Amino acid sequence: MMKITEEQVSAAYQVAKKVFDGHMKATYGGKVLSSEHGLNDTTANDFIVDYKCLLEGRVFYRAMSASAMRYFMEQIFAENDEHCKVNAITALRGHIAYYENHYKTRMHLMREVANYFDALMQRPKTIVEVEAEFAVAVERSLRGSSRDRLRRLANAGRKPTSIVVQSTVFVRNPDVVAERLLRAGGRCESCLAEAPFMRAKDGTPYLEVHHKVRLAAGGDDSIENTVALCPNCHRRFHHGAATTM
Repeated sequence: MMKITEEQVSAAYQVAKKVFDGHMKATYGGKVLSSEHGLNDTTANDFIVDYKCLLEGRVFYRAMSASAMRYFMEQIFAENDEHCKVNAITALRGHIAYYENHYKTRMHLMREVANYFDALMQRPKTIVEVEAEFAVAVERSLRGSSRDRLRRLANAGRKPTSIVVQSTVFVRNPDVVAERLLRAGGRCESCLAEAPFMRAKDGTPYLEVHHKVRLAAGGDDSIENTVALCPNCHRRFHHGAATTM
């Protein structure tokens, strides 16, 4: 049997994802994987079915290699919310139980994959990870149909759940913030508008100090690396199209 390459596994993942998201028919996806990437029809179909089962938390019966499974799980964990991650581990555990019972063997490498991602689920997430997963979930909801979204809303609870996160906090220099605010003179240093309101506690103009190069990316906590912004411009710098000062 010819060994499946990393490139083929990556292609199989992308096709399986498109099929699951409704952007491609399964039959066409299988043809793409066979004609363009050299997978046989059965293997191509197995990848597509296994991905769907992973996302839905259902046992799958056709095996893929442990290395291919690790790649699929890595991508699922990077692109999906908590619910899908739990589903993926549940499906993988179910597959291992089925395969070991049916073939009277022990899937040592596949168990290592399952244990690794189980451990990731136990590690407290950072606030950045939580926000990134939420953004992915919103994008997935926007791509879905209104009917499915309203159906989920009808069955959803009104109170949000809560989790404990781990947080890394940079101890910033207060003199940098104070000096930058004073130099701004009450005006946003991007749009040049006056601060939108005065602080209740001391009546000073409300501006937010932004690091041009993020501290998390190795930026300096210095006057030169900061700019005082109104809340609107601050959000634009973080979430808008690429902006330079």
